[in-house]
Amino acid sequence: MELITDIFSPHKLRKPVLTIGTFDGVHKGHRAILRELISQAEARRGDSVVVTFDPHPRIALGQKVFLLNTRDEKRAVFEASGVSHLVEIPFNLEFSKITPEGFIKLLATNLRPELIVIGYDHGFGHNRSGGLDQLYKQGSAYGFNVMQVDELVEGGKKISSSVVRWLLQEGDVEQAAALLGGFYQITGHVVRGNQIGKLIGYPTANLYVEDPNKLIPAMGVYASFIHFGGKRYEGMTNIGMRPTINAHKLTIETNIFDFDQDIYYETITVQLVKRIRNEKKFGNLDILKTQLKSDGENARKFLQNN
Repeated sequence: MELITDIFSPHKLRKPVLTIGTFDGVHKGHRAILRELISQAEARRGDSVVVTFDPHPRIALGQKVFLLNTRDEKRAVFEASGVSHLVEIPFNLEFSKITPEGFIKLLATNLRPELIVIGYDHGFGHNRSGGLDQLYKQGSAYGFNVMQVDELVEGGKKISSSVVRWLLQEGDVEQAAALLGGFYQITGHVVRGNQIGKLIGYPTANLYVEDPNKLIPAMGVYASFIHFGGKRYEGMTNIGMRPTINAHKLTIETNIFDFDQDIYYETITVQLVKRIRNEKKFGNLDILKTQLKSDGENARKFLQNN
């Protein structure tokens, strides 16, 4: 996949087919658009081009939004999907003022699309005031066609990034995975903790997440898969404040089953499969140890079916 970060210069693309959006989470609805994009590009023997923004427009405008994907995670999903070109437009206050007509002209002049594939509710330009009508109108002037992909609904639920965020904030990682098309994951560096887990026989990898906008799901204990060194391991992950030891900082701690490697400062990815229970405060470490044994048994049962 070729990465393009300069939208203000012409690029030589082969019969490009474009889609546009923020694509946070790259959920099933997004993936339906990507499949259509790639299918249309292949039919033309052309390039499949995703146009997105970095940083997320709402963050660039000073709003708080928790993201389902970091930039690197999103890039990886696009590449795995088979997209040939990714255009990341640097988004800032000045760019937010571009009119819908100005935005279309920018794409048409420098990318020269043959077809633009668009989601059912996509808005673009200043205050997202542009839509399908402008694309059809400008398409005639610039020589591109437009195809709209219908809304995707599963089990009576509309698939959207907002719905996925809500599910994760409720701790429902199973339903979130159903809409995402895969487990929600968190990638970070393993840092040293206070060693309490090791002391009671449940050593943990303490995850530091660099991106402050990455959404961290509801506190609790989760059955999880851990990816490290090209291998997948089973484990359980606690997200919370560790009330039993009176800690006051949110942590992400993962006990990797049947694992004894030193992975301090290494990068791992944790996939959250099922929330086992809420975080609780226990009377002492012995009670906590007993609970962790039960949590581990439950986690192994859940993971065997995934």
